[in-house]
Amino acid sequence: MSYNRAMREWDLLHQVYRLNAALPSSVTIPPGDDMGAVRLDDDQVLVTVDQIIDGLHFRLSDTPVAKIGRKAITRNLSDVAAMAAQPVGAVVAAVLPRELGEARTLELFNAMRTTALAYGCPLFGGDISIWDKPLVLSVTVLAQPDGVTPLRRNGAKPGDVICVTGQLGGSFEAMPGANGSQYVHHLDFEPRLTVARKLATQPGLTIHSMIDLSDGLATDLGHICRASGVGAEISCDRLPVSEAARRASDRTGRPAWQHALTDGEDYELCFTVDPASADQLPADIDGVPITRIGIVTERHDDGPLISIRLSDGTVQPLTIAGWEHT
Repeated sequence: MSYNRAMREWDLLHQVYRLNAALPSSVTIPPGDDMGAVRLDDDQVLVTVDQIIDGLHFRLSDTPVAKIGRKAITRNLSDVAAMAAQPVGAVVAAVLPRELGEARTLELFNAMRTTALAYGCPLFGGDISIWDKPLVLSVTVLAQPDGVTPLRRNGAKPGDVICVTGQLGGSFEAMPGANGSQYVHHLDFEPRLTVARKLATQPGLTIHSMIDLSDGLATDLGHICRASGVGAEISCDRLPVSEAARRASDRTGRPAWQHALTDGEDYELCFTVDPASADQLPADIDGVPITRIGIVTERHDDGPLISIRLSDGTVQPLTIAGWEHT
């Protein structure tokens, strides 16, 4: 496998996925989902690893280190939520810039430790290096199914109802928070662990696929479609557009629904539901709204992966994409 600077993230991942067939049978979920899994005796251990990098996922120059530490943990827990799994522990590999200093470093690690404990995922090990370049934090989280079959990306079927949790877009916009604080969604979001578990165990509800929205709905729904061999049609009028996305729209001049599709770092859940069980969908779970935004369609070689129904009723291929880690 070769790699060059011009290669896009999806191109590289596709080459990785092509090697899945060579993995041993002990690997029960290979690369291509939000978590991988290996068999351990009669159980599965699910594993996810993610990194955040200064200049790409945050700016150390204007972001409190406590919020950086929190995000390093919660973005991995969002992957756990996408599988409806239960986190059990985490380790971190930290590459620290020399100028960070001891006090800020301790604040960073304390934020990671306390955040992980708050979600029942104790931070129990890792590695540290120090250099003269930007801060990099790589977190690995272990999880278990805990009685729930892991939800994957490859189970969507034509006719399924496409749903999302929460609101979408504007994740980098600074918004008023509680008690005069500032809320920036990509730093302050709540991973949907409890929501995912309750959806997966909702009586009468059959969920065929699920993914977390880290790269934007336009990209992440595409991952479900590719993995499942299906297409999708979504309605711009049904998208749960956040107030932050509307503020971003005022700034950029782009429609707010486009921000909801492409901004990324929402860390909500997108899932598809068997239409025969869709009546069992709750309107919300613990105050988190559940919104139906479209349907899964048959996939045709000459057709678009995702189509968008506009406000005037016309349907056209979705040509805009979400955020990419480049």
